[in-house]
Amino acid sequence: MTSLSLPEAADQARQRLGTILFTVTVLTPDGGEISRVYSTHPEAYAIGGRKRTDPSQTSPIWAEQVIAGQEPFLGADREAVRSFFFDWETIESLGCGAIVNTPVVHEGRTIGSINFLGPEGSLDDDSVAVALEITHASTPAVAEVRAQVFPEVAQ
Repeated sequence: MTSLSLPEAADQARQRLGTILFTVTVLTPDGGEISRVYSTHPEAYAIGGRKRTDPSQTSPIWAEQVIAGQEPFLGADREAVRSFFFDWETIESLGCGAIVNTPVVHEGRTIGSINFLGPEGSLDDDSVAVALEITHASTPAVAEVRAQVFPEVAQ
């Protein structure tokens, strides 16, 4: 797969995985927050929206797996989504009950995540493989937008 822009990645996610919501988040330079830089539903998940990476807003298990461990996360059902995401009510209001989060790794460092959400039961291990493929192809675009939002990381 060739390099994808973020809109192209969202289209691929919709076509290949049936996602309802597709967002891209990047870590702030100090790693203390996650900032949303792309969203297919900006009315619910606005670009520029942030959440802290501490346990008040981000599951430590999720952070260890995705950010530190550079491994994808699969929450195949509502129970998993409710267990790991403080904003599960908003997620469910969009018709989503399953999620795949993939780390965006650039030059060996996690710089963010791409978040694929669909109906409960619609995402599985095969979906994770497709999500990783889409993520890999869109990593240059994520790195570029992160450098635009946080110019200090481009130096």
